[in-house]
Amino acid sequence: MAKQKMPLVVKIVMLAFLLYASVTIVRLRTQIADKQTELEQLTSQVEEYQQANEILQQEMQDGITEEDIRELARTELSYAEPGERVFVDTSSR
Repeated sequence: MAKQKMPLVVKIVMLAFLLYASVTIVRLRTQIADKQTELEQLTSQVEEYQQANEILQQEMQDGITEEDIRELARTELSYAEPGERVFVDTSSR
């Protein structure tokens, strides 16, 4: 029995499919790598937020101190201690 040759059209279609599959695989691997990098960044952010939450929870459990109240009064309300002078630099305005 003699070997039959594959028609040229079938060869071209197979080559095109192989090329398409190769390009798709490369593109998907790139997307996977990008998503893994994004996942690592998001995981790092989650850990940072969890640490910040733990610190805030600890501060809430400890309560607010008089020093905290003084600091807030100074920074947020521009209050000063009795006898203290506060100088405001207006030259940059």
